[in-house]
Formats: sequence, structure tokens, C-alpha cells
Amino acid sequence: MEFIFYITVGIGALLAATDWRLGLPIAIVLDCVRDPVRKLADGEPTLVTYCVSVVWAAAFVNLFFGAGTGLRQIRSRFPWVEKVITWYVLGLLPGAMISLALYQNGILLAALGFISYAAPLLGVGLGIALAFHLGHLRRLLQVYLIVNCVAFVGAVAEWLQWDWPALGGLAGFEWIRHMPGVIVRLISGFFRSPDIAGFHAANALMVSAILLLNRGDKPGLRRRINPLWLTTAVWSFVPLLLCGRRKMLIMPVIFVVAYLLYIQLAARRNLVQVGSYLLLIVAIGAVPLLIYRDQEGIADHQAYYATTISDVAPRLRDNVGMGIVETLRQSGLMGSGLGVATQGAQHFAVEERHDAWQEDGITRLFKELGIPGIVLISISVALLLSNCRRLIRQQTYLPLIELQAMFFALVMANFASFVASHQHFSGDPPNALWVLLFAGVFIGTLGLGTSLPQRSVASAASRLR
Repeated sequence: MEFIFYITVGIGALLAATDWRLGLPIAIVLDCVRDPVRKLADGEPTLVTYCVSVVWAAAFVNLFFGAGTGLRQIRSRFPWVEKVITWYVLGLLPGAMISLALYQNGILLAALGFISYAAPLLGVGLGIALAFHLGHLRRLLQVYLIVNCVAFVGAVAEWLQWDWPALGGLAGFEWIRHMPGVIVRLISGFFRSPDIAGFHAANALMVSAILLLNRGDKPGLRRRINPLWLTTAVWSFVPLLLCGRRKMLIMPVIFVVAYLLYIQLAARRNLVQVGSYLLLIVAIGAVPLLIYRDQEGIADHQAYYATTISDVAPRLRDNVGMGIVETLRQSGLMGSGLGVATQGAQHFAVEERHDAWQEDGITRLFKELGIPGIVLISISVALLLSNCRRLIRQQTYLPLIELQAMFFALVMANFASFVASHQHFSGDPPNALWVLLFAGVFIGTLGLGTSLPQRSVASAASRLR
């Protein structure tokens, strides 16, 4: 099975190298299949997890170096993107130099860290290009939902303790959480860990909301509730509940808040109707809680999740605030080197990770990049936000603004998850690629609203229906 999977990845990469639009759904399918393959393969090889990145890379190569106009379109509409990427890559160099200078396996650590930070930038480029082809984006979202909703069956099967192959996390891990009087069993399903299961469940729920809420350019600009995407929204809530990861459960909440704030700031419209649709999704998504509230396993999960809000401030203080202080005390202003705290580095250099305890994404940045790297990346982020702010002020077409708000909200929800824990991003580049794909789509749609006639903008927005 492992050999067949590698062959399939190779074929997928060849197809992506000929047509990046075809390569992206192939990558989505392989991203979903790889975890069961890894768990069934002898030794659970890490290569199975990382090799799908080749398909993403092949799609990027076709977009930027193929016969199409992808690179030229991005450069002509967003000339400032190259400067943003330049400052970002410069921010990785101080940490890379430290890893090369200090560690025997420094070249492996630096390479792993560089891939973890830089490879997801491919997603931004692909996302900007997808913004010019919203019909392809719609089909990609549909593929993502359908494939993952099929995989979510594994979460229910594991909760019911069915003896199916490839259920549960990787060997050697017992995924539980303790509370006073309660032991919560975390469910992975067909995914390799509860974090990955929760990541895809949360994103599937938010993608369902995007397909539900987008009204395109229909007569009267009225929304139409599609029963299929309403069903995927409800179904996605089941593995999101069973995974037992509170940072994933809070992602849809961040999505709703960020969406409404963006609409209010960018469009200055009445939020009652939009808010009612979002509340409808939340209410229907709570149906599984009402049905199974008396089940022992679900009751334990509910008790555990009830502590989410009360634990936010203490976790931010202890894990992020005090974590930064402790990281600076241990590693100094220059940090410990690129790749040291990256998930997966334990397979290459164990001795360099004796004090790499950083779980959240912010302290990981201080650990690996140090103050110089963070300053350079901050310049990159400031340039990005400044240019996006300028483009946002130029938006006038409401359906496109709402579409931008959805992509913005999805990115913000995943950023909140990154702040809580970086492992499902740093140890899984395709996950980061998927999120930054939406960041690229957001940037690309800003260009649609300023560079095309109103009729063309309306036509583009309607293609996501």
C-alpha cells in the first residue's frame, strides 16, 4: 500500500506539473488519504506525511513557470508581493545561520525549518491565482468537503469502538485529557492525531459556511440555503466535538466574529440578516449535542469543552506571554536556530531539542528565529497589511466584500489555532498550504474589486456559487 501511494503521488505530481488547477484537487484527496496509509504501513514512515507536498510544489511550478500567465498576472496586479516575500525570507536567514553554525545536524534542521516556513508561501501564490478563477476555487472547496466528510466517518467508528483498520492515532500515543473526575478520550478517526482530525473538521465547517453564505450575483442578491452544504456543516461538527481539541472547537467562533467585524468595517452594512444565517448554522450544528447529551463519552467531552472560554486567558498568559519570556531566557535574543522547535525535527536531531518545549506558534518563532528574524518578518507583515488596507478601502461591490470577509475569517480562525499550537502546521506543510491558499485568495479578490469593471466583478463573484 505504501509503494502504491508513492506511485500515486508521483502521478499526481506529473499531472499538477501540466495543469495546476488539476493538481490542487489531487493534492486535497492525497492529503486526506495519506494518514490511513501511514498507519497501515510498516513502521508508520514519516515520508508518507510529507511526500504530498511534492504535488503542491508541482502545481506551483506549473503556475509560475508554465505557459500560463499566472506569474505575470500576480506581478502586474500586486507588484508589492515580491517585496513582502523578500523580507519574509530574510527573516529566516538568521535562524538558519545559527542552526548551521551550532549543530552537527544543522543542515537538516535548517532545511526542515525553512520548508516549514517557506513552503506554505506557495499557497499564497496559488490562492492569488485562484482568485482569478473562482469557478475552480468553488470546485476545490467542494472536493475538500466531500473527501473529508467521507473521512469523518472514522471519528464515529472510533467513538463506537469499531474494529476498523487505520482508526485511532499513530502507534505509541494514547490521546486522553484529564479533568477532575473526568477522563476525555480524544478521537482521531482516520487521521493520525486528534489535532489533525479537529483541524479538518473545523475547516470543513467553515468552508461549508462559505459555500452557504456566498450569494454570488443572483437576481436580488438573495442567498439560497443549499441542503448539501448545510448537511456538511452539521456533519463536520461531529468529529469537531469528538476530537477533544478545544483550540479547534473555538475556530468556528473566531470565524463568526472575524466575519462580522470585517463586514462591519469594510461594508458598513446591517448585520442582522448575515448574523441570523450564522446563528442558524451554529444552532443546527448543536443538534448532535442535544441528541447525544446523555451519552457518557459525549458528556465528558461537553464538560471538557465547557472550560474552553475560562481557560483562554490563563493559557495565553502562561503558554504565550510567559512562554516568550522563558524562551528568551533560555535561548537569548538570537534564538536557538531554525528548525529546532519544528514538529518532526526529533527524527533528525534529538539532542538539539532538549529544551524545545514550545507548543504555541508565537514562542516557536522566538525560539527558532530570535529577535532579528522576528523584526524582519514583522516588516514583511507590516507591508502586507498596509497594502491590503489600501485595497480594502477601494472595495465597493458588496457580494465581493462578503466573499473577502469569509476568506479573511477563515484565515483568522486558523491563525488563532496557530497561536495556541503550531504542531499541526509546522509538522504538516500541506495544512499550512491549505490555510495560506485562502490568504492568497483573499489578497487576489482585493485585486478583483479594484482592477475590473463592476460587471466583471459581479460575474467573478457569481462563479463561487
